[in-house]
Amino acid sequence: MELSLKGLRCLVAVAEELHFGRAAERLGIAQPAVSQQLQRLEASVNLQLVHRDGRRVVLTDAGRGLLPHARRVLAAGDQGLKAARAAARGEAGELTVGLTASVPPAQLVDLLRRYGTTRPEIEVTVRETTLEEVFGQLTSGEIQAAVTTGFAPPPGPDEIVFVELASEPLMAAIPEEHPLASAGRPLTLPDMAAERFAVIGRDVLAGRPLGVQGMCEREGFTPLVFAEVRDTMMQLAMVATGRSVAILPRSAARYAPPEVRFLPIDYDRPLRTLLGYDTRVESPALRALVDMSKLMVTV
Repeated sequence: MELSLKGLRCLVAVAEELHFGRAAERLGIAQPAVSQQLQRLEASVNLQLVHRDGRRVVLTDAGRGLLPHARRVLAAGDQGLKAARAAARGEAGELTVGLTASVPPAQLVDLLRRYGTTRPEIEVTVRETTLEEVFGQLTSGEIQAAVTTGFAPPPGPDEIVFVELASEPLMAAIPEEHPLASAGRPLTLPDMAAERFAVIGRDVLAGRPLGVQGMCEREGFTPLVFAEVRDTMMQLAMVATGRSVAILPRSAARYAPPEVRFLPIDYDRPLRTLLGYDTRVESPALRALVDMSKLMVTV
């Protein structure tokens, strides 16, 4: 059994006006149309809903029983329509953002705080992913945007593009009491050849060279690994143990524990934080995120 929204609107109008003419005027339709919609509604439920006695209009017991449910259905429909229109204007809706390992926490925080301020009615969900999965998830719509890091945008389909959120130098995160802390100059990677590193377990940096392993190998040595972890915050925790060092973006210092010092390193390629999205997706919520991202590039 399907209840027509038009029929329910007519039922509510007639019940409140107790007059077909006034109900028709309220709904902006002809009076015969009101009668026709009510007859169709009665036929669909196989019940008489309105008793017509000359000019007098009275709801039957069945009509009075259906009336509160009709009001709730119409209210829900109106709310749904408002939500759809708000989403079409980019004022409401949902957005799922994929997050790959090694993204600087400061850049993600800045992005989401600014977006939450400008688009507070859009519900944002963040989920961890890998660079290998990002392109398929963006194409399928499983995620609408992805935040990743690298020295260059990762190669992929032409429809997937990346906007730069930030470009920042890499630095050495070392224990506060480490002998290198008193070097008095920018460190080089060979300076740390004998150290043990805290690294992201799965290499997700886009471009070449890839990750700390690739950076060190280009300088002539293979880094010793103390800990393989999933994110920047745990890298900092491993450095704080006093048993390892790490190569991290400058902004990670914002979240460093007091036991960790950041020192500049002599490395000429900045790390870029990137926002990826599928250009074929027509979503005002996504477009607002992309437009805002283009304005927040930090160095």
